[in-house]
Amino acid sequence: MPTDNEVQNQKEIKEERGKVFLFQPWKVFAFEAFLFCLTLALGITASLKINKISEIQEISLPNISLWHFLLYFILATSFILLISFFGKFKKGKGILFKGIFILAVFWGGAFLLSLWIPAIFALFLIGILIFWWLKKPTILVHNLCIIFGIAGVGGILGSRFEPLIVVALLIILSIYDFIAVNITKHMIKTAKEMIEMGAILALVVPPKISDFRKNLKEVKPGGKFLILGGGDITFPLLLCASLVPEGILNSLTVALFALIGLFFSFWIFAGQKIRKPIPALPPIALFSIIGFFITKII
Repeated sequence: MPTDNEVQNQKEIKEERGKVFLFQPWKVFAFEAFLFCLTLALGITASLKINKISEIQEISLPNISLWHFLLYFILATSFILLISFFGKFKKGKGILFKGIFILAVFWGGAFLLSLWIPAIFALFLIGILIFWWLKKPTILVHNLCIIFGIAGVGGILGSRFEPLIVVALLIILSIYDFIAVNITKHMIKTAKEMIEMGAILALVVPPKISDFRKNLKEVKPGGKFLILGGGDITFPLLLCASLVPEGILNSLTVALFALIGLFFSFWIFAGQKIRKPIPALPPIALFSIIGFFITKII
């Protein structure tokens, strides 16, 4: 049993973490919004480049159907959950989670860079970034990996979707996000596992700029760092990227509304008396869809 002093110390630590966040909420949101917008901007730019290459070479990318994507999503999610619930194999889980992280970053980042530089140099540069992440996983390096990975994956996949298909995906996955966080809570369990293993498929937002130099090991569930899931960025990016053929202004309009959705998500989170994880995708998806329908009106 913990002593009275230990209980008091734990309480003070939790209060201190809360103060760091609650006294500077809009600084935290500024960092979050910057990272979010940077990822969307890179992904939209990648999609724009892909469309220009397709026009020049007179090729068309095959579209991805709603059911195919949902099948792949269910398989990938089931695999991650299966890893997460094997509690006895902690070392093996760490290797698998890091393998998934590296694969996603390598594929997305190498593709993104190869749109502007020769493929061999793109592979070399993203390889250096991943090696740096393995050897010295600071929050800055981690976020660079996530940004490059999501921008590359979102840019190429978004170019292969019809916008209405992405709208349907946003609705379906928002419902899933709400259930996974608030009802079954399996997403929270998986996120905690990834944080403990140092393979977080999410952006890590620090309360102050100097904390970007902190080691990823300092990120703890319920700590002073804000976690924005990769899916909360990837799925609105898919909609932005899918609209590039209809005009860059349409993509930017949806990106702006996605940012408004991010603001409401943060506002809900920051307004809690007791900090706990919330499903961030529903408000982001809602405003992204509103932005999409506005592009159809104007």
